[in-house]
Amino acid sequence: MNNDELLKKIAGLTPEKKELLLKRLGYDSVRGTGPPGKPVVNDSPGYDCFSCDPGSPGSLSISFREAVAADPLPGYVQVRAKAAGLNYRDLMIAMGQYPEAQGVPSNMGSDYSGVITAVGAGVEGIMEGDAVIALSAGSFIDGKVQPGGHFINVFNVSELQVVAKPAGLTFVEAAAIPTVFLTAISGLVRLANLSAGESVLIHTATGGVGLAALEIAAWKKAEIFATAGSPEKRAFLEKKGIRHPMDSRSVAFGDRIMELTRGRGVDVVLNTLSGDAMMRGIEILSPFGRFIQIDKKDIAKNTLLPMGLLRNGITFSVLDISLYLVQPRKLKEQLLEITGLFDSGIFNPIPCQTYPLGQLREALNALSRAKHIGKLVLTYP
Repeated sequence: MNNDELLKKIAGLTPEKKELLLKRLGYDSVRGTGPPGKPVVNDSPGYDCFSCDPGSPGSLSISFREAVAADPLPGYVQVRAKAAGLNYRDLMIAMGQYPEAQGVPSNMGSDYSGVITAVGAGVEGIMEGDAVIALSAGSFIDGKVQPGGHFINVFNVSELQVVAKPAGLTFVEAAAIPTVFLTAISGLVRLANLSAGESVLIHTATGGVGLAALEIAAWKKAEIFATAGSPEKRAFLEKKGIRHPMDSRSVAFGDRIMELTRGRGVDVVLNTLSGDAMMRGIEILSPFGRFIQIDKKDIAKNTLLPMGLLRNGITFSVLDISLYLVQPRKLKEQLLEITGLFDSGIFNPIPCQTYPLGQLREALNALSRAKHIGKLVLTYP
């Protein structure tokens, strides 16, 4: 029997027989392990419906477990994932460092693109086979998000958490949209009310949220200042037309901003920095400036904020978009606005680097090193 005939024979096996064959060869498709000296990439978790198990906090001992794909309730739809965007929130959950939002379990995986596989009663405008974007904290069963649904591949969500995928985008590009564009548009438009002619400082601007914020600030015709953490990233920003990109790993950006604005400061700061850098960002706001806090480190540590920093009429807002899941109508409105701007060509997709889901551990490690530009996206088998 030649190799082609062997491959055809294996392809014709039932899932149970494939699993048995793999185990006889010393490979565990659930844990992604093989015989000593033969490292295995776990591209297929071995179940039709599955979720990820990250092990004990910080261990990143990634494995997969079978999950339940219940029929969607009235008002809900079922999505089979094609791709999922990776966020720092996911890394913090895996490390046991993420502060939970009230009523929302901390499941890894929130940004999905995929295909509708079932539609509950009363749902209008969404049909089986539709390509969609979904923002989900897991799978809804009996009206509640189930804990432990990390990067689940078949899940039920409210119809209010799903919008049509922009036709011009791939599933990978679409999976990079929800969290970063929702964060950026909620921060800069809904909270800061950024308007034409105002100035904005976008920190760590080569990350997913930063690049989304650049799209939104350009749409609003604002004056843009930005920081990034390496010379390579700052060079990338210069190629995008950002003048004077600054170092996000030093508080020297504060003096540079005051120099560039002739002592006035900026109208809005979209903040991803913590500690002294966060405080310095508040200090360089102009009168009636708006500080939008999206970093979670100081919140998790309950860092104290000196009220004197707000004396110039400064507004300090904390943004946690997971709370949209308890106000889904607002979520739907925002997602429709974002995808509409993609469909009209005003927003452009951001750069993506992909990993197969079986390489989740490697993807999380890459995320922790923060050397990438844009988004890391997981692709599903």
